[in-house]
Order: sequence, then structure tokens, then C-alpha cells
Amino acid sequence: MPIARALRSLLTAGLGLLAFTTAPVLHAAATNEAKAAVAAGIEEVSAAIRERPHQEDLIALLDTLVDKHFAFTTTTRLAVGPAWRDFSPEQRTRTTALFSRLVIRTYADRVTGDTQPKIVYGQPLEMKAGRVEVPTTTTAAGQTYAVTYRLELDRTTDPARWRVYDVVAEGVSLISNYRSQFEPILRKSGAPGLIEALEAKVAEQNAALASAKK
Repeated sequence: MPIARALRSLLTAGLGLLAFTTAPVLHAAATNEAKAAVAAGIEEVSAAIRERPHQEDLIALLDTLVDKHFAFTTTTRLAVGPAWRDFSPEQRTRTTALFSRLVIRTYADRVTGDTQPKIVYGQPLEMKAGRVEVPTTTTAAGQTYAVTYRLELDRTTDPARWRVYDVVAEGVSLISNYRSQFEPILRKSGAPGLIEALEAKVAEQNAALASAKK
């Protein structure tokens, strides 16, 4: 399955319980850095898919790429929404770890193939200071998809680096999609309920992977 289609499937997969706006163009250096960060991340993920066909190996490699290219703490905070401020530090850490694991395994479960997609990068746009979106047109297996990568500048590292915090595939935002699924769980059971739901889904994925190996 092409990467873009896998992203779209991921965004609509859920827990089991669960046009770009006009904006000022960034200075050239920052624009190039953001675009280069997206391109580097896509290339590494594509290489992982091509070189490691077994799902378990792919999951392990994707795990190592998450922190490098994806700002999952920001992704999780935005997916949880206002309820995040009521999470304890331990609950935030646990939720982030489970959510990243869920997304990686869901993505790995939906992507196959060894064909390098053709990606055309559009002009990056500044959403606000330190946040950029990079629109792309991705063609794979004869189909074309609109995929936008939203990045933030992580200034806690030296040097600072651009990392993806949201992906919008064919108009569907990863963050918005999961927030709509998290909200009823949070209203009913708060942080403990969401953590329990994530644990159950990850356990389900682990069981499926173990069964597939037999």
C-alpha cells in the first residue's frame, strides 16, 4: 500500500473505540530547513519500508525514527485537547508513549510495498512563529494524494530542529481525528480511562502481531 494511502487509512482507523490557508512565507533559510526536515523524514521511512519487509522489524525501526522526526509530545497534547492540563506528569508521559506506539503500529500494519513514491513539495507556509506546514503531492501506484506535514521548531535541542507534529492526508488531520475519538473517553473516565483504552488497543495490536508470527 502506498505511503500516502497508508496515512489516510491511519487517520481514519481510530482506536476501535474509538486547503491550505494563506499565510506569510517564512524567511528562505527557515523555509528550506522545514522542507528539508520533511524530505529527510520521508526518505528514512521509505527506506525502512523498502529494506525491512517484515512488520516486526519495520515497527522496531520506526520506533527509532519517531523522536528524530516527530514531535509526539505535541501531537499527543493537541489530540487530548484542554483535558491535558488535568493530566499528571506521569499520565502525560504514559499517554504519549502509548499513543506513539499505537500510531506506529497502525501505520506499519497498513503500509507495504517497495516502490518509492514520487513527491512534489509545495511552498511551505508559516502558521505562526515556530510552526510551518509543508504541502506535498504524493504519487504512488498510479494514484495521487494531497498530504500536508505540519512542523514545529524544537528549540530544546542544539541545534534547534524541525519536527512533524501533525499530518493532514486528503483533508483528514491526525490530531483532529484522534481528538474526536478521545473526547468521549475523557468526558466519561478522564486520563485513567484514556490510558486504559490505549493500553487495551496496544495489547490488541501486540497479540495480533504475535499471532501473525506463528
